Amino acid sequence: CYAPSTLGSFLREFTFGHVRQLDAVASRFLVNLAGRAPLLGRTGAAGADPGFVYVDVDDTIIEVHGYQKQGSGYGYSGVRGLNALLATASTETAAPVILGQRLRRGSVGSPRGASRLVGDSLAILKRLVPAAGARVLVRADSAFYGHATVAAALTAGAEVSVTVKMDKAVKAAIAGIDEKAWTGIRYPQAIFDEDTGTWISKAEVAEVPFTAFTSRKKTERVPGRLVVRRIPELNPQDTDQP
Repeated sequence: CYAPSTLGSFLREFTFGHVRQLDAVASRFLVNLAGRAPLLGRTGAAGADPGFVYVDVDDTIIEVHGYQKQGSGYGYSGVRGLNALLATASTETAAPVILGQRLRRGSVGSPRGASRLVGDSLAILKRLVPAAGARVLVRADSAFYGHATVAAALTAGAEVSVTVKMDKAVKAAIAGIDEKAWTGIRYPQAIFDEDTGTWISKAEVAEVPFTAFTSRKKTERVPGRLVVRRIPELNPQDTDQP
């Protein structure tokens, strides 16, 4: 007598083509649901500024146990698991809505497949109401700082805010910021530093023009601005000491 089939054994037979078919079904379901429920808020008055729709891209580790789990592996977190890539949309008045998702191997790099997910998610977002016609801002951390992901967002008509990696070009741009350009800010919720016994609540910000991906062709370079935050050194060390 054969053991009954499990959902896991059924899903393991899926190919990427099946995944794309499920993506199509999920996107149509979301669009139809948004037509009946205000997932991203209600449409404002005629001529009113609809504001930004924020699309956040990030991945997370789903921990699993057992060495025979298909696709499991050790990634950047050091935990054995699978890697889930998510794209969510939200506004200032609406909770996040999942636009797209991918379940990947646990050892995969964060940006793998992110450009396709961003393109698909922004295409779905254009069909949602009241997101249609609103300004879209794609946000991601430095793991997704790459030409493929950024270009996918820009091609779809979105704006991009991504944390950059501290490479030579970024360090050179920061070094060129004039001291008078820094503006002080104070955080509403300070952090207590137990080593110094003080509250850390001060920081300074500045911005300079910056062109990303200058190693690529001129048509593929992305002009923008680099926003830098720095905090004061509260525990200076004597550099004369070894």
